[in-house]
This record gives sequence, C-alpha cells and structure tokens, in this order.
Amino acid sequence: MSALRWLRDLPGVALRDLPLYRRAFAHSGPGFRSDPSGWTALSNRTEPLRRAGPGYQCDWPWGSELRAAAVLPPLARRLMHLALAEWPIAFCDAPRAGAPQVSFIFAHAGRDRLPQLRQTIRAVFAQDLPCEVVVVDQSETQLLAELPAAVRYRHLAKDAIAPGWYKSWAYNIGARLATAPILVFHDGDTLPPVAYAREIVTTIRERGFAAASLQRFLFYLNPSDSIDVQRCDACAGATPTMVFQNWKGGTIAIEREAFLASGGYDESFVNWGGEDDEFYDRVSDVGHCRDGYLPFVHLWHAPQAQRYSASGANVRDKLPALLRIERASRSNALRLRGQANFDGPRTESLA
Repeated sequence: MSALRWLRDLPGVALRDLPLYRRAFAHSGPGFRSDPSGWTALSNRTEPLRRAGPGYQCDWPWGSELRAAAVLPPLARRLMHLALAEWPIAFCDAPRAGAPQVSFIFAHAGRDRLPQLRQTIRAVFAQDLPCEVVVVDQSETQLLAELPAAVRYRHLAKDAIAPGWYKSWAYNIGARLATAPILVFHDGDTLPPVAYAREIVTTIRERGFAAASLQRFLFYLNPSDSIDVQRCDACAGATPTMVFQNWKGGTIAIEREAFLASGGYDESFVNWGGEDDEFYDRVSDVGHCRDGYLPFVHLWHAPQAQRYSASGANVRDKLPALLRIERASRSNALRLRGQANFDGPRTESLA
C-alpha cells in the first residue's frame, strides 16, 4: 500500500473500523466458536453480510480484501491468531486410519510449489477424521517420490496435447480416482483447519446440503513466515500480508453423486482463471452451502509466469459467455460429452 493511500485511509479506519474490530475480538477465541459477534462478522464498511447457519454469506459477487487489516497490520495478525485459536491448523505425516470419508483432490505441476503442496497435504493428514489425498500431476516428470507417503497419485502425460495448464481436466481425473463419498477440490498452497473435513461431513450429511464452501477468511503469509510454517509446523509467529474474504476458488466440497450430476469441471478452461467461478455458479443448483465461518492460511509462492496475461481471455470473455447459458444446460452438455479421459481433456467450449 502506498504511503499516500495509507494516510488517506487511516482516519476512517481508526474512527469507524477500529471499534468494530475491538468488539469482535472481545467475542473471539476458543470459548466463542461461531459467536455471531466475533471475528466472522468483520467485513469492509460498504459490504453487507447475511447471517447464515454458523457463519455469514457475503452478498457481493467477488472476493475482497479487508481494508482495515491492510491499513493496520496488527489487526490482521490479531484476527488470524484468534481465528486459528478457534479453528487450529495442525500437521501430520500420515492420514488417520480408517476408510476415508472425504477425498482431497489437488491439481499440480512443477517443482516450484512442491514445499507448499507437501505442507498442505500434511495439514489434510491432520484432519480429525479419515481423509484421502489424490494428487493429479502435470509436471514434465513424475513427482511421486517427492510427495508424502499414502498419497494417491496420477501423472498426466501431455505430449499429445497443446501446452498449457489443465486444472479442470486434472480435477475431473482426480474425482475419477477418488474413493470417498465426498470430494474436496483444494489448492495446493492453502492450509485448512483440522476440523475442516468434519465440518464438511456435518454440513452435507446432517444439514442436507450437496456442496459446501465454508471458507470465511484467507490469510496470506509473506515468504519468510511461509518458510517458518513449513519448518516449524506452526503459524503462531506470522503476520498476514493480506486478509481476503468470500473467495470462490481455493476449496469447495461436493458429494460424489452431485459432482457427477453437475457434469464436473469444464475442461475447456485452459491456463488460468474462470474454471472455479463457473463450477461454483453451476453447483448452486445442487444445494450449495455458502455459510462462511472457517479460516484458511495461504503459503507464499512466486507468481506463476504469465498467469495474469494467460487468464485474461478466460475471465474477460469465456466466463461471461458461459454464465449467460442456463446452469442446467451447461451441466447436461458436460455430462453428455463425457470428461475425465486419461488421454486428454475435452477442450471444445459450450459457448
């Protein structure tokens, strides 16, 4: 943030936001889990939140950064530490024994982000019920030997297809390989709290939803804090560089049968951007819980080369064109054409 903008925003944050944060912090901590007056209720001043179940739904289309936390970093630090006190993150080298109730599916490529992926897998292994990890890898060479044991792994050869990042294809392949009745499509740099899988199971099996997006805040760490988390297995000393809310990508859970009925991810999305938003929109028709109340931590990594230039057409042109098509029509078309082919993705567009 520039010094000029910081000076411009500071008076409003001090006078209007700081009292709200202090009040929320007073109702946060292990004894206040899901308190409606606690940290989950914080947002930017002009953004309306709607209380839903144990959390809040954000009534605006895209995610946003908490401005007060950016102006006063101690607010971001306190917010993250209180959130993680209620919903801690832990790490383990092996999954809990038993038949997996949830399959976490990761799409991956290259060695640059292997440390983040390994630590995220270890956070999944620490879940408080049995979970499975499926990694679908698009690296030039196989990386199974460099991943934790007990990972279900598939390497996708791309010699016969055009160069590019095929996240939707990898997710569909991962769903085909997974064995649990509930699937979670999850980014390999985002640490979930220990109770995430259990909250998913409760939301789907007891509350009657078919899909769930339970994330409330995403805390972005800087490079040094990210390395410390990977070395020490703890987030206690970290100060987030950004607090993001209401993001649609990163993680989403869905029953296997509902995933198949939805048509899966649209494999015509190639390179970056758009596929998470389109899938998120389409699963709204299957009973999608959007009660956000869980914190997640994002491990730093260098930006992907050419990511934003490559994703421009997806977000600017492709996604809006698809969203103009009725959801049921998109799902029907994806089911009919078939996907999750090991030989290559179905890249013809529905729009």
